[in-house]
Amino acid sequence: MKKLDIIFKTLMSLTIVIFITSCEIDSFAESDEHSFGDIVAPSNVQVTADIKGQDADNPNGDGSGVVDFTVTAENAISYKFVYNGMEQLQADGTTTMNFTSLGVNKYTVVAIAVGVGGTTSSQAISVEVLVSYTPPAELIDALTSGTWKLSKDEGGHLGVAAGIGGDAAGASNFGAPIPWWWSAGPLDKAHTGAYDDRYNFTWDSSSGKGSYSFDSGDDGTILGKAGAMRDDLGGDKGQTETGDGDYENYPLDDYSVEFTILPFTATWDWNQDGKYEDTASGQELYPGEKIIFSGTGFVGMYVGGNHEYFIWERSANRIRYTCIGADGNSWHGILTKD
Repeated sequence: MKKLDIIFKTLMSLTIVIFITSCEIDSFAESDEHSFGDIVAPSNVQVTADIKGQDADNPNGDGSGVVDFTVTAENAISYKFVYNGMEQLQADGTTTMNFTSLGVNKYTVVAIAVGVGGTTSSQAISVEVLVSYTPPAELIDALTSGTWKLSKDEGGHLGVAAGIGGDAAGASNFGAPIPWWWSAGPLDKAHTGAYDDRYNFTWDSSSGKGSYSFDSGDDGTILGKAGAMRDDLGGDKGQTETGDGDYENYPLDDYSVEFTILPFTATWDWNQDGKYEDTASGQELYPGEKIIFSGTGFVGMYVGGNHEYFIWERSANRIRYTCIGADGNSWHGILTKD
C-alpha cells in the first residue's frame, strides 16, 4: 500500500510539472504571436504606365515598345509585376517592359503589392503600345544564314563584368561592353556542356518576330549559373554547384522559342582604370540592336535575367553580345558560325 502511495504521488508531481511547462510554452507562443502585430493586407494599390515617346501626336508612343510601370500601395513591403505568365519581383515598385508585336497592340500587366505575412493585393493596367521597328537586313541575313555557336577558340568568348544597374529599356546604364571581371581563354570551358550547343534563327518579316531553336548537342547539357538554373529550369537536376556558382553539365532538352529585335543606344567613356563606364558626357556612343528571347531562351551560358541580348559588334560570321543576368551582372559572349 505504501508503494502504491509513493507511485501515486510521483505521477501527480509529473503531471503538475508537465502542466506548468505546457502553460509556459503556450504563454511564450502567444507573446511571440502578438509581437508581430496585426497582419494587414496592402491596400490602395495604384499603378501607372509611362509609354516612351507618348505625346499628343503619338498617343501610343514612339514605336520603340518601351513602357515604364510604377506601383504604390499602403502597407506594402515589396512588389511584383506579371505579364504573359512571367513574374518580376521589384522591391521598389518600378519596372520597364519591352513590347514587341508590330503595330498598335493592347497589353495588360498585373501589379501585385506584397505585405507582411505574404498577404497580397493587385491591380491590373492595360496599355496600347506602338511597335514600328524594322531590324537591319544585314543582321537578319547573318542570323538566318547558318548555325551559330560559341567562338570557343577566341579569348573572351565568355565573360562577366559589373552590371551598373543594367537598364532593360535603352541600356543607358548598361554594364561595361567588355568582360573586365573575368574573361574566358581559348577552350577554357571545354570540360562543360557549352561548346557543342548550337543556335538557329529564322525570321518572319510580316510579324516582326523570329523563331529560335536551341540544340544542347550530343551531351544534352549546358553551362550556366546555378541559382538561375534552379529557379528557371527545374531545380538542380542532381548537379553539384562549383565554387564559382556554376552548373557545368546541366541537362537540358532541345527547345524552340520566339524572339524579336529592337534598337538600343548606350554611351560610354574609357576610364583611366581601364574600364568602360557610363558618363553624362557620352564620349563613346554604341548604337546597336538587342535580341529579346521569349521564355528562357538564351545563347552562351545560362544566366537568367530578362533574356535580352545586346549586340555590340556584328558581322556576317561573328557577334559580340552582352546580357544582364539574374545576379545583376553583365554577361558577355562571342558567337561564330558553325
